[in-house]
Amino acid sequence: MRLFYTTIFTLLLSVTMLNAQSYFNGKFRIEAYDYGDRTFTLYDFSREGTSATNLKAKYFATNAYDQYQNWKSGKEILFITAGAFSDGWDSSAKPVGICVDNGHIVNRSPKSEMDGMVIVYNGAAQQGGIAVVDMDKKYVNVENPYGSGNYEQYDPRDNITDRTKFLNWGEDAGVTLFQTQLVYSEKKTYDENFGNKFYGAERERRYLAICIKNGIVHHVVVDVPEAIYLGEGAEDTKVVLEYDGFKVLYILNLDTGDKNLMHCYNGSYLQDMKPYKGSNTDAAKIENATNLLIYYKD
Repeated sequence: MRLFYTTIFTLLLSVTMLNAQSYFNGKFRIEAYDYGDRTFTLYDFSREGTSATNLKAKYFATNAYDQYQNWKSGKEILFITAGAFSDGWDSSAKPVGICVDNGHIVNRSPKSEMDGMVIVYNGAAQQGGIAVVDMDKKYVNVENPYGSGNYEQYDPRDNITDRTKFLNWGEDAGVTLFQTQLVYSEKKTYDENFGNKFYGAERERRYLAICIKNGIVHHVVVDVPEAIYLGEGAEDTKVVLEYDGFKVLYILNLDTGDKNLMHCYNGSYLQDMKPYKGSNTDAAKIENATNLLIYYKD
């Protein structure tokens, strides 16, 4: 009965804009909305333009902070957060689930309950773009060898032989990817997406949404600082994104555990947006990051 009444109540709620900021001719936009009794802040990165002019994603999963420090010169860093979940608190911990960092295999062990694979493109025309794979659909299509026009299908989560072949391909192609929960896919039914939306604990959430607006791909990080169930937060995030004019393709869960960190460009500098709290406050400091998902402008 709770799900029935909650669904009716949700339909009666309204979305209210709280504030808005815009940078780089609107390509980086921050919008905050009230929906129900929670605030949803959208950090919107447009992929409009050429590879030389659009906003890009970057992901580091080995010696993440040191890699970031060596890489960031000459770039406008707009946003930093954690991507994959971690198997420990210190910077030497590994991301949970399959993870490859620029061709270096960080973790070979899949997480069976995580159905999302996030592939971050490192080069060519797609540099800084993201592809999402629904691992419940079993097969990942990859070009093997890279650039050959020959495509093969692998099931890296549930088939050990396919996993070996896929990771070998990842090494050869120099790919970057990590595993997390895919909490919404436009290719799934409502019940597949939200049929069990009150599962787990209520806690702060952060999502990565891949969307389209006016024919342009956008990556939108949605921060929800008030406690909410994972699936409930994903459904409400979809409502807010659609209110903002997006067609939502995918929503993925990002880490807000002890490794919870978020830094954002405020018009002048990169500001640490997260007060350190919880059982291990040092774990949430950027210099102790296990992995970093970064948005930037060249």
